[in-house]
Amino acid sequence: MNRFFTLNVDSQLLRRLIALACLSPHFHGYAQVQAVVLPPVQEPVYQSVFEGYQAMSEPKLTPWRAANDTVRDVGGWRAYAKEAAAANTAATAPAPQPSTSSAGAPKP
Repeated sequence: MNRFFTLNVDSQLLRRLIALACLSPHFHGYAQVQAVVLPPVQEPVYQSVFEGYQAMSEPKLTPWRAANDTVRDVGGWRAYAKEAAAANTAATAPAPQPSTSSAGAPKP
């Protein structure tokens, strides 16, 4: 016998405790193999990233003489400069400040 470990338990009592544990409803659930029902596996649907791809198309070219005539009819480079200046002025214009009377209260 091992001199470092001794177990002084009645073997008859130990058998009874094991039998009692096996009859327990908690142990009964562990002893049975439960059938695991998994949901059916759906096959993945392949969708190509190129399905809706549209190839690059070149813009319709305008002959240079027609493009120059269009610019001249609009007013030339000065017309485009006026449009750009008007857009910059509208974007940077400060908000109107309410006027105040001498007492400091806003005027109606």
